[in-house]
Amino acid sequence: MIIPVILFFVWMNVWLVWVRKQYADKADWITLEIKIPHTVERTPKVMEQVFGGLHAMHKPSINMKEKWWDGKHQLYASMEIAGIDGSIHFFIRTPREFKKLIESQIYAQYKDAEITEVNDYMSNLPADIPNETYDLFGMELMFTKDDAYPIRTYKFFEEPSTEKKYIDPLASLMEVLGELKPGEQVWLQYLIKPVGTEWQKKGQALINRLIGKKEASKESSNIVEDVFQFFYDLGGILFGRVPTGAPEQKREERQGPETMMQHLPPGMKDVVAALEESISKHGFEVVIRIVYLARREVFDRSNVGAVFGSFKQFSTYNLNGFKPNGKVIPAVNYVFKKTREYMRKRQLYIWARRREFKKTAAQEKMILNTEELATVYHIPSIVLEVPSLPRIAAKKTEPPPHLPVV
Repeated sequence: MIIPVILFFVWMNVWLVWVRKQYADKADWITLEIKIPHTVERTPKVMEQVFGGLHAMHKPSINMKEKWWDGKHQLYASMEIAGIDGSIHFFIRTPREFKKLIESQIYAQYKDAEITEVNDYMSNLPADIPNETYDLFGMELMFTKDDAYPIRTYKFFEEPSTEKKYIDPLASLMEVLGELKPGEQVWLQYLIKPVGTEWQKKGQALINRLIGKKEASKESSNIVEDVFQFFYDLGGILFGRVPTGAPEQKREERQGPETMMQHLPPGMKDVVAALEESISKHGFEVVIRIVYLARREVFDRSNVGAVFGSFKQFSTYNLNGFKPNGKVIPAVNYVFKKTREYMRKRQLYIWARRREFKKTAAQEKMILNTEELATVYHIPSIVLEVPSLPRIAAKKTEPPPHLPVV
């Protein structure tokens, strides 16, 4: 009797995965390349506005028929930075239905940028990597703490006097990508899917625990306590055992302070303030994937460590940070070492080509708000001088209003 029930739930899960894959495959996926203007004097703050607008991709309600029969679910976009043979490119892989939304948000903040639809830069590579010609290594990142804890964002890199004096958070990453040799490639994928307010409610519950706020469940249990106390005190009054003013006096003694915020040390107060600011912004479910691919004669695994090192600057011990996901990184010990490493490399390569964003036991997803996303992915400013970062040399302008048309 138990086996059919178990098989039914297994079948439901398999069915849902299959119909969702069919729905995602029907979407017209395109690749957009962002060509960077020659002079960008704006900070990553404007990219935060872009991600705030991209949260409009969110589909708040999907009924049961759409979910279980049509496989309808929230689609996503992949914001990508690719270093190819020492040249740096910015791409966006997205369903065509989001193209106008993405273009309008980027053009609103970067008027001189150019967005063109191009072929997928991975399409020319063989599908069986690693092979005799190519080898690869990489990882996926995960948080060191709960999603509500923020990372070190671009605000920490700015000078207080003016926005023009700051260190670009992508400076070290651009240097690594710009020094790649011919035959080497590094792909950074930020798969973003807008989410609702569930993560913010969990973040608020975390804040309540840190400040010692009384939970709603405890408050509801006090109602039963008060009813019992009322009848107990009523009986005491009728039989002359309890003075009339005693209940109010006991209740005042029992209540105490609402929170323990005033007793927290200064460092913990800063953490609570950072948490409150973090959950006040729109959130995205994110997978960050790093893939290093190169011909075997020039393969240098240390490039992955250099790229991951650029993410360490966003980590703080009292808040949040990034670390490699041990279930994905192609490095294992002991049993069938070479075979297992090969299988993990194949899996990582397939996930990168397909921009896989699904529920698996290995893949860890994070919630980043718009400020955090703008920190790790934005159009570099003029303060970042990297020769291998191509920029638009000429500026496009509108034609004269009275230009004759033939």
